Amino acid sequence: MHDRLRRLRATEAIYAATKEPAAIRARQLERLNRNWTRAWQEIPFYQAWRARHSLPDAIGSLEELADFPVLTKTDIQENAELVARTPGATRTTLTGGTSGLSTAFPMNDQDARSAWTNSFVGRGWGGVRPYDRLFIIWGHSHLFGGRGVARKRAVRAFKDRMLNVRRVSAYNLDDASLQRIAASLEAFRPAYIIAYGSSLMHLCAHAEAAGLSFAHIGTKRVVNTSESIQPEEARRVSTLFGCPVVNEYGMSEAGVIGYSCDDLFPIRVLWHDYIVQTRERRLLVTTIGERCFPLFHYDTEDLCPDSHARDEALLSLSGLLGKARDVFRIVDRNGRSQEVSTFLFDHILKQIQTLRSLHFELRADGVVLIKYTAAADAPDPDAIFRRLEQGLRLEGIEVERSRFAFERIERPLQTVAGKRRTLQVQAGTDDE
Repeated sequence: MHDRLRRLRATEAIYAATKEPAAIRARQLERLNRNWTRAWQEIPFYQAWRARHSLPDAIGSLEELADFPVLTKTDIQENAELVARTPGATRTTLTGGTSGLSTAFPMNDQDARSAWTNSFVGRGWGGVRPYDRLFIIWGHSHLFGGRGVARKRAVRAFKDRMLNVRRVSAYNLDDASLQRIAASLEAFRPAYIIAYGSSLMHLCAHAEAAGLSFAHIGTKRVVNTSESIQPEEARRVSTLFGCPVVNEYGMSEAGVIGYSCDDLFPIRVLWHDYIVQTRERRLLVTTIGERCFPLFHYDTEDLCPDSHARDEALLSLSGLLGKARDVFRIVDRNGRSQEVSTFLFDHILKQIQTLRSLHFELRADGVVLIKYTAAADAPDPDAIFRRLEQGLRLEGIEVERSRFAFERIERPLQTVAGKRRTLQVQAGTDDE
């Protein structure tokens, strides 16, 4: 632990001392070339990747990174045998499924060290320090199966006790579970909380209905991670806990890429370990820190609201619009195809505060099936459609009732990692 703290202090000093964009770019370029050289010399996948795309030994500026091919999860899956031969790998991590493809990436202790350092650099911007009490509402699919499950869980529980962490499951958020979580929060009084946005909103709705408040327990920050949360939702959570709600941006295969400080946005990029660029508003990330299997010009599938030059290295993110695969097409009243997103539908329908968890299914016949959980006094499907119709009209989209179906469900639909399952596309649709 002493080594980790020394590493954290050294990294924080770099951020404190390096402010000028030119100095940041120079450091990023040096670290990029070091990682790229190691990758094409030692990692079988990147040896083949470099030869296939005629990539250089090194680059002379960050702008040249934009000429690299975009690396996707499909590339990793189609070359799984080469990827598995990555030297030094001691384990793999699987993506959680919100991006559609569950993909294996090689990992080792380097990844864990880098993730810990970057997490606490970002959390430190909000006054959170190592050993502060952490309450986490989480999915942990790696503890479900495979070899040594009991040992994995015992080790996880021991580490949590040593590090002042209390962990509860995001997989079951019924009223009884939420009541237990509320009691645990009251007793534990965490300095900060990390949870998926959907879990936070379930907890918020339960607390509001029960007349609960946690503003007195001394929480410094509530950290939303892995899912989008809307400003009005963040305000409700902030009121509940009496502190700011911030975003942690990252992914299992790349680590923690950025943190916001006092609000959801902007998210500051942890530029010492990451280069973030865009292509057609899709965020592309290059890892330049210590990682077992580095990523170069990797498609995160996340969408940003602003257009940027394709060779610009971003130091902050003004917003996130969800996953590119959460964009789909519907047919409007005039028979025209219109591009929409689950983010837009969320924004409209969550104005109905008795709706809880929303899930969307694009059927082969073009009908959008909206599944939802709700409080006892939820409106009927026709009333839900009217709200959706009004919201889409503000975006210039006129729709018909026959193009939408609604199904109330008892429990939220989740990925294997415990995140909200947003969009399912049936076989035979144009969006498949």
